[in-house]
Amino acid sequence: MEKVIFIPGFTGGKRDMVLFKAFLSNYNVIYFDYDTGLNDKIEDIAKSLKRFIDKLKLKTEKVNIVGVSAGGIIADYYLKYIDNKKVKSFVSICSPFGGTYLTYLFSKKRKGLMQLTPKCGFLKRLSSKKLRHIRKESIWCYLDPLVPGTSGKSENPKHTLFFLHWIIQWWPVLIFEAKSFLDKK
Repeated sequence: MEKVIFIPGFTGGKRDMVLFKAFLSNYNVIYFDYDTGLNDKIEDIAKSLKRFIDKLKLKTEKVNIVGVSAGGIIADYYLKYIDNKKVKSFVSICSPFGGTYLTYLFSKKRKGLMQLTPKCGFLKRLSSKKLRHIRKESIWCYLDPLVPGTSGKSENPKHTLFFLHWIIQWWPVLIFEAKSFLDKK
């Protein structure tokens, strides 16, 4: 059974993958556990993701990644700057590639969260590098209040009309969109 690594967003948890696990029943959905408070830099979280994937002891098999919100940024960094040889496809869901104003409401001590500030150097560097050899879909919504306008748009964009960012992982239509992308060979 093909594996899908689920990476939740800021303050997310294991409960966020419940519907994904149900709807992606033909996949082995695995939760990547990290400090979703984004106290650590995204580069460090991405290194933890590498260690996590390495522990899966994949021989020739490749995994898929679904990253929700900040989880998509972590996966994107991992795939562009650390390792992309073990991943087949990647779906980002409402990830703040252009930043989020939510960062202004929280402590500057949250290093990873501060890297999601609009126009910051980290996001500029991330968007300047193209993802290679990985199938990617970026699901985004122009009306998303936390990832506004085209901030959630990245490579191979797919627009959705669902704009309630804090519950995007619970919207069946969005999960089916991610599943149909993953099911394409």
